[in-house]
Amino acid sequence: MITDKFCEEGCAVRRFLFLALVVLISVFVFSSQLNVAVLGEVRSLNPFLVKSAAERIVVGHLYETLLTQRSGQVVGALAEDFQVDFSDNSLILKLRDRKFHDGSPVSADDVVFSFNYILQKRLPLGPILAYFTGAEKIDKKTVKLKFRTMNVSMLSFAPMAIPIIPKSVWEKIEKPLEFPNIERPIGSGVLMFEKLTAQSVVMKFFKDHPDAPKQLDGMVFHIVQDETMGFLGLVKGDYDYLFWNLDPELAKQIMENPNKYPNVKVALIEGGVVNVILFNHRKSPMDDVNFRKAVLHALNYRELVEKVYSGLADVASLGLIPKRAKAVYDESVGPVQQNVSMAKELLKKSNYDGKKLTLLVSSDRKAMDMAEYIKLYLKNVGIQVELDVQGPEGLTTKLKKADFDLALYSYSLGSHPEMVFYHLHSSRGEMKNGQVVGFNYGGVNIPELDSALQAIWMAFSEKDRVEAFSRLQKLLAEVVPVVPLLVPVDIEAYSVKNFTGWVVSPTEGVMNVETLKSLKPAR
Repeated sequence: MITDKFCEEGCAVRRFLFLALVVLISVFVFSSQLNVAVLGEVRSLNPFLVKSAAERIVVGHLYETLLTQRSGQVVGALAEDFQVDFSDNSLILKLRDRKFHDGSPVSADDVVFSFNYILQKRLPLGPILAYFTGAEKIDKKTVKLKFRTMNVSMLSFAPMAIPIIPKSVWEKIEKPLEFPNIERPIGSGVLMFEKLTAQSVVMKFFKDHPDAPKQLDGMVFHIVQDETMGFLGLVKGDYDYLFWNLDPELAKQIMENPNKYPNVKVALIEGGVVNVILFNHRKSPMDDVNFRKAVLHALNYRELVEKVYSGLADVASLGLIPKRAKAVYDESVGPVQQNVSMAKELLKKSNYDGKKLTLLVSSDRKAMDMAEYIKLYLKNVGIQVELDVQGPEGLTTKLKKADFDLALYSYSLGSHPEMVFYHLHSSRGEMKNGQVVGFNYGGVNIPELDSALQAIWMAFSEKDRVEAFSRLQKLLAEVVPVVPLLVPVDIEAYSVKNFTGWVVSPTEGVMNVETLKSLKPAR
């Protein structure tokens, strides 16, 4: 009797422990949170006031656009179908049955409001809508976007860049530029807001979203101010992914010493950002093509790849467009190349008088390293340069005021090569009230280049678009409005300590839809 009683009590205890263990495992599996590190502060979740890299990443998961890009192709996001009407210069989009995070349906009214609101309130995204004239509701699930001119490139701009916001919330916001949107931001993205602290933004997956993973409950964006601390957190397993490009030297160490970093993995993705030297065309000698070509031929690009990027970068094309923009990249133009003797001959033909010029550069270590090498290369051919080192805000201020001779900058052209128009067309470099009106900080004003850039917007078929980009790249090699330098490889770092199932996409990198759907707890 005593033995049976002990057995009975023991079995009950074991059953209890077993059930408790099952509950714990279930909580772990179905409440798993992905921990990721982001750089910078999160002071606002207003999609029209994004300033830091961290804010851009979080907002990108909160809000969605009508169209997006996957594997290099334009596909529907909130829109399930779209048709271009060239006769009417319009784009007609049919919306999916989707909801905002508060449960209300995404409707044509919300889309019309989102687009027109930007123009009415003169919000920072306005330049992207340079050719946009208005949005109209056809029915509750169909909307028409109207443009002054319509072409195949338009799909890459307004429909892929403008976040769709709920009209019911934002129509009450009279001053959106003063609205931080951190109390209860509502979008339709795969992640919905839970809370914001000084150290993190806590989000949970919106289960009504078709891309919401079943194995994950949410994602915590840990705000870090230092890349080194972020990487140490990845090594320890505190973070599962770093939302920035890893330093090339560190990436090489990890790849060459995998046993030292057993849980850390590195993914190398073809880059789409082109480092360039901007010329202030408003000043001499930068307005002289001979001087610009002298600078181009003075630089040792191969050495920059090895010394600055540890070999994890490609020499840029003379045509500026990176290889990642496969549909329009013209391989025949060829890469930039050093030719010191030619640089010296071109300099003699230029109007350079030997005076010392300033090279505006960010205080970022990579940028400063590159600037120091460029300074030496230019000195070798007879061009005197001193560095003007600025923090992020100071750099932006000087660029907007056109307060520089030369500047180190970068263009993101891999996914949206049409952005070259905004960087180089003369209309985007005009000065108003002491500020450049667009992204053409150098004030490039070359009539034949304007014509070539304009031809991109007049391309009504993919064939016309490819031909227009080919002509543009050949012309860029001749007139050298900027000097293309390098295209750094995108270097993503993630950990397999806590989760397995990471999917590396050659175009989208590691943090993609397939990864979120495939990730599973490692234990």
